[in-house]
Amino acid sequence: MASRLTPLTLLLLLLLAGDRVSSNLNGTSHSSADPEGLPEEGETNISEKEILKNQSSQPTVATSTMPTSNSTTLRANSTLQPASEPCIQSTTQPIYPTTQPTTQPTTQPTTQPTTQPTTQPPTGPVCPEPDTHCPDLENPSAETMLGEALMDFSVRLYHAFSSVKKAQSNMVFSPFSIASLLTQVLLGAGNSTKENLETLLAYPKDFACVHQALKAFTSKGFTSVSQIFHSPDLAIRDAFVNASQNLYESPRLLGNDSDVNVELINSWVAENTNHKITQLLDSLPSDTRLVLLNAIYLSAKWKTTFDRTKTRKEPFHLKSSVIKVPMMTSKKYPVAHFTDSMLKAKVGQLQLSHNLSMVILVPQNLKHSLEDIEHALSPSVFKAVMKKLEMAKFQPTLLMMPRFKLKSNQNMLAVMEQLEFYDFSYDLNLCGLTEDADLQVSAMQHQTMLELTESGVEVAAASAISVARTLLIFEVQQPFLFLLWDQQHRFPIFMGRVYDPRA
Repeated sequence: MASRLTPLTLLLLLLLAGDRVSSNLNGTSHSSADPEGLPEEGETNISEKEILKNQSSQPTVATSTMPTSNSTTLRANSTLQPASEPCIQSTTQPIYPTTQPTTQPTTQPTTQPTTQPTTQPPTGPVCPEPDTHCPDLENPSAETMLGEALMDFSVRLYHAFSSVKKAQSNMVFSPFSIASLLTQVLLGAGNSTKENLETLLAYPKDFACVHQALKAFTSKGFTSVSQIFHSPDLAIRDAFVNASQNLYESPRLLGNDSDVNVELINSWVAENTNHKITQLLDSLPSDTRLVLLNAIYLSAKWKTTFDRTKTRKEPFHLKSSVIKVPMMTSKKYPVAHFTDSMLKAKVGQLQLSHNLSMVILVPQNLKHSLEDIEHALSPSVFKAVMKKLEMAKFQPTLLMMPRFKLKSNQNMLAVMEQLEFYDFSYDLNLCGLTEDADLQVSAMQHQTMLELTESGVEVAAASAISVARTLLIFEVQQPFLFLLWDQQHRFPIFMGRVYDPRA
């Protein structure tokens, strides 16, 4: 029977009403900081004469200093404008000169309104509508730019995950899942949140074609689905609904019953993870405003099957001990591999179905460690390694690789802070998605399961393997870094590391 690689991942972003201080996700309580939000200003279009006439009665909007906090449940930027007023992108100068109400009328008489055009209210939409224009001729270049950006983002995300994990622990995540959900958020982001998301994801500024390019990154080997659930009292802008419907999924409405909402979300999760994850949430806060989800399910077979009778326990070298783990073994397995001098690592690629592959980076010998590889791994080094791997030929190789099963449930707010992205915690602007700016990011979860198995009963072989001296060898017998690679579009779908295959 063929070995099957079945990873899946789930990403959740939960936003609550702005007056909520703490949340309970999966029954786990988190403490939270409750800073006062920085108010933004927003009014309907009126003439400058009315502005100047009402300056004396216009209240001054006070701001407070934002505290820093490492809490995983934080209060997002909260504005004081009524929901009936449009959301205006913040600028360096407010529309109303509230800081100098007494000097403005004398320095700029009302009979000369044309001398200060900067005080004119905007004539167009106060918050730009989602820009999804992308001519067909731009799609190939857009896909190339997206692939490059995903490689940059994946490496930085790997280091961010590693920094919040325990040392010498297993780890698995999907950079593609996280990037997909953040890109859907980008569709409705305004002002600095849009710019910060573009920087975080390594996208060019105003990369309008990114949504179409992301949609084109499909494969028979994996499915990626993003979904937004929102409460009845949160009005979603029509422009966002239309854009999301064409590019992702139409936002879905939650009910007033929290238990019913939990069942609705868990059903969606189960449906989009092939029922591998059937209960993401145990409960949902009653004041939930937005729930953003992304799920990826990947199932692929090895192009060259492993003989399950050759699977046997072999040594696996940890930092200070040696353990025995089941090793899938083949005398002449087609592997493209080379040794990279900069990483001091053996790099190998194994082909999967649907134009997918597994790439493994393992220390070249026991004198080096996985930590050495991680420290040397940068976006530029990663790109160079993958480019070199594309030119490597698949050759018959003695392959020994452990079976492993990984599960991960990670609080992504802590990871975002490691990437120096604080908008979800302090200054969130989703004016392109909704006029209601009183939103709080309560939780952002990323759940992943990856299993590398052989179907059928495992049988350990008693006979030894005879190896010719000229045979190439690729042994994975110490902690290693891995990724699942889309060979067509050249980007990593999953990344992770294995310290202990038994975990």
